[in-house]
Amino acid sequence: MIYPASTHCKAISSAAILAIFFVIALSGCAAKTGINSSAANPQLTPETQLTFDYLVYQDYLSRLSQIMRSGDRSQEASLESARLQQEAIVVVDRILKVDPRAQLYAEKASLFWAAQQIDEAREALKEGLKKFPEDRKLIMSLSSTYLVENRTTDAESVLQEYIHKHPNDLVVITQLARILLEQKKFAQALDTLKVIPAEKRTTEILYYYAKASAGLGLTKQAIRALQKAVKVKPDYLEAWGELAYLYELGKDYDAAEKIYTKMLEFPEASNHIRLRLIELSLKLNNPDRGLSLVLEGPRNTAFLLDSAQIFLNSKFYGQASTILDIFVLEKEIPDAYYFFKASIAYEGEEDPAKALNFLNKVKPSSDHYDRSLQFKAHLLIDLKKDKEALTVLRKGQEQFPDNPNFFLIEASLHIELKQPEKAEETLLRGYKNIPDSPQILFQLGIIEERKGNIDNTLKYMEKIISIHPDHADALNYVGYILADRNEQLDRAMVLISRANKLEPDNGFIIDSLAWVHYRLGNFDEAWKNIGRALSLQPRQPELWEHYGDIALAMGNKKEAAKAYKRALKFDPENKELRRKLDSL
Repeated sequence: MIYPASTHCKAISSAAILAIFFVIALSGCAAKTGINSSAANPQLTPETQLTFDYLVYQDYLSRLSQIMRSGDRSQEASLESARLQQEAIVVVDRILKVDPRAQLYAEKASLFWAAQQIDEAREALKEGLKKFPEDRKLIMSLSSTYLVENRTTDAESVLQEYIHKHPNDLVVITQLARILLEQKKFAQALDTLKVIPAEKRTTEILYYYAKASAGLGLTKQAIRALQKAVKVKPDYLEAWGELAYLYELGKDYDAAEKIYTKMLEFPEASNHIRLRLIELSLKLNNPDRGLSLVLEGPRNTAFLLDSAQIFLNSKFYGQASTILDIFVLEKEIPDAYYFFKASIAYEGEEDPAKALNFLNKVKPSSDHYDRSLQFKAHLLIDLKKDKEALTVLRKGQEQFPDNPNFFLIEASLHIELKQPEKAEETLLRGYKNIPDSPQILFQLGIIEERKGNIDNTLKYMEKIISIHPDHADALNYVGYILADRNEQLDRAMVLISRANKLEPDNGFIIDSLAWVHYRLGNFDEAWKNIGRALSLQPRQPELWEHYGDIALAMGNKKEAAKAYKRALKFDPENKELRRKLDSL
């Protein structure tokens, strides 16, 4: 709230009050329309004018509040809000000239903020800070204006500068830690919080301290902080949730389950907690306990479907079906029921025909319709009903032209039927509709590779990287081709290293890393990486061939021969492998 007009009125005479109401009466302002005056009145004394301005300002705020509470989103309401906002700012500016207060600068900024005028809100706060440089609320609000524009460095700097002058302000320190945590700057967040003495750490500070510690892998330290937080504040739901999550992470499922069970007793416990407990029950191989938790929970559609999905993911098909059958008692069965029942019929009962019957009941208006068509196509392909599958896929392409899956499934069907030309034609149709789809571009690149057009493969993969710079497979493809051609090896190393960082346990990417090291003459690194790649992909002839080539480069003919023989076991028709073995 702003500085109340009633408090100011105590300092003025009854004559001034009478003068104000006399002016209001002369202006013809009716109670039902509110005070409407944004101009100073020369008939009033400065003291009376100030009180009058406070009343007008309060009236504008009240009317703005009424519009917001009404939920009216009409154009008329928006125009009225904009008018009231502008007039309120005129009046508050007039008040600030006479009676500057930090709270009024904050409220002026709020008026701009509500109208999404962030730059103007920021300037109002800076104007206030010139007069009230130590005001915490203005500082935190200024930081928020940067946050809303993702200018996190500026937001952090504002708070850090304030903390430098006020090292004991726990509120601002906590806010800075929260911002740093949101940016995953765990080390900085922990350093910010460490300066607070243990006896001054609030439950909220302990919670953020734990989050920062956990982000750095300091799990035991995080657990200790959370245990302190819940000891001080036993109903601290977020801290209990984080503690349970850390126990889960450490595979202490029993401890996590006890916490989630305790959390169910809290009145504000959400369905999410019950769902986490259900997942834990299944991890502990106790589906009966999980099912009891579902049946004891709410009967709303979202919760039941989420629960069924958890059981499906864990392959407890009978329990998933039991949950879904609750919907049979309802007047209206959701389409998700038929989709999930189809999954159970196919995965749990191995009955694709039954699954198809369920999918046929999913309405075209359903949110699940596109997925049901994809599922239906897969089932028809399994049943060797290729023509029917193609009909379904073409229908999907017409109704969902921006969904790449319909084109990808059709292309894979043509590949399976030894029709590479039709597969390429399908992908090119998809590419025309969705030119930025990394899946379609990637498959087109693979087709070009099979045709021997490596330059075209590179073009497709390079396009993926330009649009999706963190596409690990495309990064690896380009890097490997460059390394295999012994070209741009420095760039190849950068691309493959980035792919390896994104997918550190991908055997094919680690093989590429070994191969670029081999090309650069870094045989020790190449040897280390090819060994790890084969531990992940032991049945790949190309990887064994690379192992042999690297062993040979290191002068180890015995290992090279062993590797080439192993590669030939998986690829007996490879003449190049036979030539390499015979040359030893």
